[in-house]
Amino acid sequence: MANDLTDGQGETPSTDELRAMAQSAREQDQPLTAWEHLQKALEIDRRDHGETHPNVIQDLNNLATVFQELGDMRGARQHYEQALDRARQHYGDKDESVAIIHNNLGGVLQELGHFNDAKQHLETSLDMLISVHGDDHRIVASIINNLGGLAHESGDLNGAKEYYERALAIDERQRGPNDPVVAAEINNIAGVLRDLGDLEGAREGYQRAMEIDEAAYGADHPLVAIRANNLAGILQYMGEMDEARELFEHASRVLEQTRGEAHPATQLVQNNLDSMPPTPPAS
Repeated sequence: MANDLTDGQGETPSTDELRAMAQSAREQDQPLTAWEHLQKALEIDRRDHGETHPNVIQDLNNLATVFQELGDMRGARQHYEQALDRARQHYGDKDESVAIIHNNLGGVLQELGHFNDAKQHLETSLDMLISVHGDDHRIVASIINNLGGLAHESGDLNGAKEYYERALAIDERQRGPNDPVVAAEINNIAGVLRDLGDLEGAREGYQRAMEIDEAAYGADHPLVAIRANNLAGILQYMGEMDEARELFEHASRVLEQTRGEAHPATQLVQNNLDSMPPTPPAS
C-alpha cells in the first residue's frame, strides 16, 4: 500500500500545498514528482468535495498538463475530457474556465493528429472567450494564434497566415510592438512565409522577432538563440553563408551554456551548423 505524503512533521499537506509543491516540481523539470502531488490532491478533493468541485476540475486540468509534459497525450486527453465534463456541469457552457479547457483539449488533439476535433474545440474556446472579453483581448489573441498553429501544421498556409496576422494585430494594440508575445507571433508568420516561398518576408520577420527578444532578454537568452537559428536557416537558403554561420554559432554557444549539450534544441542547432558547407579558404 502506498504511503501518504506528509510535510515531514506527520501532517498531510493541504491540497493547496500539494498543488504548490507540484508547480515547484514542474518548474524544476520533475514531472513525475508533480504528478504524485497532483494525484494526491485529486484524491483528497474528490473525497472532501465531490466530482464537480472547482478544486477537482483544477486538479484534473493540472494532471493533464503534466501528462503532456511526460509525452502521454492519451493520458492528457483523458484528464482534459474529464475536467471539461465536470467544468461544464459546474460552470455551464459559457464560462471562461470551460473555454480554457476546450483550448487545452484542442492542443492535445492536435498533438494526436485529430485536426478536425482540435479545430472544433479551439473554435468553441474562441467563441466563448469573445463573448466574455470581446474580440480585442489578449486571451482571444492567444486562441487565434493556436488556431494558426493548427492550420499551419495541417497544411493550410494561407489560413495560418490569416490567423497569425489577426492575433498579431490584437497583441500589438494590447501589448505594444516590442513585447515578446508579439515577437513570437511575428516568428510564426515568418515560418508561414518561409513555407510559402517568401524568403525575404521570412527573413524580415525572423530578424524583427530576434531584435524584440534580444531587447527584452539580452543576446545570450535561449529564446534569442532559437530566433537566431531560424534567421540563420533562411540566410543559408538565400546563400548568405557567412552571416548564417555566425548566427548558428551564436545560437549553438548560447544553447549549450543555458540548456546543455544534450538538450534537443542544442543538438538541432549544432546539426544545422555541422550541415553547412565548409568555409572556402582565403584567397
